[in-house]
Amino acid sequence: MAFAFHILGTSSSGNCSILESGGTRIMLDAGFQGPRLEASLAKLGLACAAVDAVLITHEHSDHCIGLAALLRQNPALKVFANRETARRIQGALKLKPDWQLFETGTTFEFRGLQITSIPIPHDAADPVGYAVDCPAEDGHHARRVTWLTDLGHATDVVRHHCALADILVLEANYDDEMLDLSKRPLHLKQRIRGNHGHLSNHAARDLLLGLREWQTSELFLGHLSKECNRTILVDEVMNAVRQHKSDLRVTVVDPLEDNPVSTW
Repeated sequence: MAFAFHILGTSSSGNCSILESGGTRIMLDAGFQGPRLEASLAKLGLACAAVDAVLITHEHSDHCIGLAALLRQNPALKVFANRETARRIQGALKLKPDWQLFETGTTFEFRGLQITSIPIPHDAADPVGYAVDCPAEDGHHARRVTWLTDLGHATDVVRHHCALADILVLEANYDDEMLDLSKRPLHLKQRIRGNHGHLSNHAARDLLLGLREWQTSELFLGHLSKECNRTILVDEVMNAVRQHKSDLRVTVVDPLEDNPVSTW
């Protein structure tokens, strides 16, 4: 199994990706209902039973609602989460997964992959991002895939992990003007903009421009709000990042697109 990374979808209504490396296949978040999750995997020629493990960032439904469907199809699935996230999710599940619990901020190993859990500021019980170190194979150097969505602001720890990523998925959730003009209630707008909400397009840009040295070759902007953002707006804002780092490949993941976005 050669290295491949597939974003099945990332938006405010669902987040899920597949990482294949060293003969292992892991899922990062499972934020789609069963039928869509199965259909998305089928586009890659995969079934739920082909997934070795799933890493859950936090208990919000757009990151874990597909877990029940995965477990029905794949009872032996390893489910990685910290203790508080597992506790919140288990209360809504009829089946008990094979929980693989970790302490937030630690690094653990799964079938040759080194996985680091990254504490992030978001309004969940104990939310994390992940950095997955994949071994060198088939003439390619070792690579680190970093999955960072749902963060209200950029902490020093987040900046550190952004700088170390070879392939980085970072949220650009909303456009300020579109959020202002939306019909969302004031308390929700304040939550989104808060220190434990989401990154705006400009906040994501400023995070990246503030990195002194970083090795990322591929950047994916995700978790776009369907109501309060547009891919063209994110793309325009990221022109400053392209100018700052000319060897960077930038992809804005369309929240309305159902087809996987992949890199090898």
